Amino acid sequence: MGVSATYEYDPSEHYRAMRAVTSLTPFRWVGRVCFVLLPAGMLALAALSAHATGHGVATAVLGVLPYVLLCFFWGALIPMSQRRRAKRLPKLDASVRGLQERQVDGEGYHSRGNGVALDIPWHAMTKAVETDQLFLFFYNWQCAYYLPKRSLGPAQVRDVRAFARAGLGARARVLPA
Repeated sequence: MGVSATYEYDPSEHYRAMRAVTSLTPFRWVGRVCFVLLPAGMLALAALSAHATGHGVATAVLGVLPYVLLCFFWGALIPMSQRRRAKRLPKLDASVRGLQERQVDGEGYHSRGNGVALDIPWHAMTKAVETDQLFLFFYNWQCAYYLPKRSLGPAQVRDVRAFARAGLGARARVLPA
């Protein structure tokens, strides 16, 4: 017997799941580089070149300011597009409308919602990760299905952890029992 959960789609929860998945992929550093390191590096180089050439620092900084602003825009674009996508998803994907049913058992992860059925066996998953609010079941290195903890009781959370450990072994990054 597995753990079953039923819940309604929540755009803010879906956004948190997308952000959690993004933070667990190899490209998680892109946002930090675009948003922090690249603009800081450009400003530092502009100040150094202004000092070396004898020009004013303000002039050099104004010269790279459009590029710095472009970096800030690019760094903010990913979270903004993820939030927008989560809000628009019910219009684009009929399977998230209505009641969502999820089950985790000895076979794997099972999803049912609005006539769409999905079954992913444990051997087809790359890993499972537990966050504060979600269980993420990765079916490749950058994509995951999620199970919100809000739809589970404390005993069910422990059972999902146990199923993930039994099915994935070391690939299950869940809290200890």
